[in-house]
Amino acid sequence: MKIGILGSKGTTLDSIHGLRQRGVVPIDVVLSLPRELAERNDVAFFSGTELEQYCLTNGIRFRHVSSYTLKGEADLALFREEAIDLLLVIGWERLLPPAILDCLGTCACGMHGSAFGLPRGRGRSPLNWALITGKRKFLTSLFRYNSGVDAGDVIGTVAFDVNKFDSIETLHAKNRIAMMELIERHYPLLRDGVASFVPQPPGRATYYPRRTEEDGAIDWRQPVHAVYDLIRAVAPPYPGAFCFYRGTKLRIEAAQPFDTGLFDRQQEPGLVLDVSISRSRFVVATGDGTLLVTRFSGVPATELRVGDVLEGTDAKKCLATITARYAPDIPLENQEIRLD
Repeated sequence: MKIGILGSKGTTLDSIHGLRQRGVVPIDVVLSLPRELAERNDVAFFSGTELEQYCLTNGIRFRHVSSYTLKGEADLALFREEAIDLLLVIGWERLLPPAILDCLGTCACGMHGSAFGLPRGRGRSPLNWALITGKRKFLTSLFRYNSGVDAGDVIGTVAFDVNKFDSIETLHAKNRIAMMELIERHYPLLRDGVASFVPQPPGRATYYPRRTEEDGAIDWRQPVHAVYDLIRAVAPPYPGAFCFYRGTKLRIEAAQPFDTGLFDRQQEPGLVLDVSISRSRFVVATGDGTLLVTRFSGVPATELRVGDVLEGTDAKKCLATITARYAPDIPLENQEIRLD
């Protein structure tokens, strides 16, 4: 069985390295985007250059595709030439055209999950949404690609914790480990033609909407845990949560709930309550408590003043902007995130 991997992100690189170290899945060829195509398509966390170098160093064949959609004749010719049996799609945020799927010897397998398990939580940024909405479990599945969005038959599922210490970086690490476990467990079954392909349950399928950098705006009137969940959900390598201080964007990359008794609970949300210039930290009031900001950029700690108010956003207006990104063909009952 000839194994190909299609991807262009850091997750792709780490997964290939992990699978090689486990020594279970032989990787014959890696297909990815050239940098100019990644920049043209605004591919987040692109690591194609590092991926190519890794393959060169470790004797893995590497090829560039001609488009992100894979809909052109050049890409179809490439896949036919490679005659891949099993294509593992890791770090590729596009559907695969039917013509590509049809030329594979066995199938293409991808990974997707949500806090509920498929078919709920298809679509974009499920790990980010799990943190933002305060979920405590995540179920990621290996599935067989079809023409739908994360709609293929499930091959296997692994669950992992979402705890109060997690950030989006640690959740990506957990998800990658879960993906490698699924591939290692099910590759022999796929190779031998005895894998089970289970249709997703017939229950209501729901979808998450796309998130943008501007969705990281903080509403300081929200409860402290809601603010904390947003900050850790969009922490690096994402652009980070933000507010404004005297007209300058203040990016907040890490924080933690602080205290409910040291300060007057009637303080205005967004009020700077304490500043440590030696540790470059500050305390800010939220809707029901206080938050210690431990990593930030845009404004130095020496410029922050106790008694000033950080300018936030309106969370309801922000949510309305996010839900407006749903495609018109996704009815309200299939929207996992919606205005109530």
